[in-house]
Amino acid sequence: MRLLLIFFLFITLSNASISIENAWEKVLQVNEGLKASNADVLYADEMNKATSSFYLPELNLNASYTRLEKDIQMSNPLIPLVPTLHGITAKLGLDKPDPMPNKITLQEKDIFSSSLSLLWPIYTGGKIDAASDLFKAKKEEAQAKDKLNKDKVFLKLVKSYYGVLLARELLNTREEARSSLELHLNNSKILKSQGQIASIDLLNAKVKLDSAKIENTKAKHKYEITKLSLHNLLNSNDLPSSSLFISSKIENKEVYEKQMLDSYSALDIIKAKQKQVDSNILIKKSEYFPKIVAFGNYTLYKDDSINSESKADWNAGIALKFNLLSRKGKSENLKAARIMKNRLEYTLNQAKSDLSLLIEKTYKEMLQFKSEYKDLDSSLSLANENLRLRALAFKEGISTSIEVVDAQTFLTAAKTKRLNAIYNYVKKVSQLCVLSGSREMFFKLQSSSMEIK
Repeated sequence: MRLLLIFFLFITLSNASISIENAWEKVLQVNEGLKASNADVLYADEMNKATSSFYLPELNLNASYTRLEKDIQMSNPLIPLVPTLHGITAKLGLDKPDPMPNKITLQEKDIFSSSLSLLWPIYTGGKIDAASDLFKAKKEEAQAKDKLNKDKVFLKLVKSYYGVLLARELLNTREEARSSLELHLNNSKILKSQGQIASIDLLNAKVKLDSAKIENTKAKHKYEITKLSLHNLLNSNDLPSSSLFISSKIENKEVYEKQMLDSYSALDIIKAKQKQVDSNILIKKSEYFPKIVAFGNYTLYKDDSINSESKADWNAGIALKFNLLSRKGKSENLKAARIMKNRLEYTLNQAKSDLSLLIEKTYKEMLQFKSEYKDLDSSLSLANENLRLRALAFKEGISTSIEVVDAQTFLTAAKTKRLNAIYNYVKKVSQLCVLSGSREMFFKLQSSSMEIK
């Protein structure tokens, strides 16, 4: 008994239900593609933070060891004075001085040195500011791409999540049709035994039931496939707890179009690239301006050679560099950057036009599926009543098996069309929200809408 209880709990927990909003939160946690996209944002953010050091001086600790072929020497300039010096010391009765070396060592062949050097750009023609703005724009591009990737995965989740609900309802519809046709077959057998219907009517009932069983099996397989797709996204066996829905709070098309122009991630990517090109143009322009830097050097260690001792311990100053002739093609690079700026402007205008058309198309399709769902309500009522009357008439012997089967087929078709209409409606609502730059809008509409059970 205890093992049976544990097994029941395991099955229940492994197939827990989850709302669409919680499902999205779970996808954000487990989707490896989104983690990679977020890593790009973190990388761009760190690179942007690094630009703050562009304005700081560069301080280096330098140390070196150099070995020369031989010591650097020069002739001793006092050698010619040696005889005179000896004569003076003899007259004075002093001891004869030690012999003088013929050569004086200015620098030994083993040279050790260490120092601190500082370099601080004072004026770069705006290059540092432009480079800082460039990395900031790259961060904005990474964030926009991350949002676009999330939008794609979100639409995939909506398709899979509500696809499971659709497949489950279609399976229920097929099972209802199969049960109805099984009942019809049983009634046909009774009527055949009483001689009220012909053999062809009984055979027709059997054929239609077999066909319904085939469709039912297909619906089961499709339901399992859609569950696999959702489970793959969630990395769990959770099943949907939210329902298909119809919203009464849809705004006018112009509202979504305005939001799209302001915040859709695909447009934000182009805008970020425009900022990068603007920064690149400023960097190219900086090549036409002089560069001014402050520099300094402080010696930490030097040997005790005459050459080293003659050098100052520190120095500082300001240097200017102005390029008069360059092999970099400064003018052509600047023209190329401006061409890219124009190209992005054309791309942005075309994207806005295409997306405005897509908003209009999506909005109209959404309204079409909503209208289709409501219009099919009367067809569904008619199909239910028609099947009821045909079944009663068949029992009374005043209707044929074909008419009953046709009535059931009509009912199944009406339910299927209605379910597909509401499913496509939900997909269009999600696409409209994504195009408007707000996935949160979808959750608000879903939570405040009429659920379709």
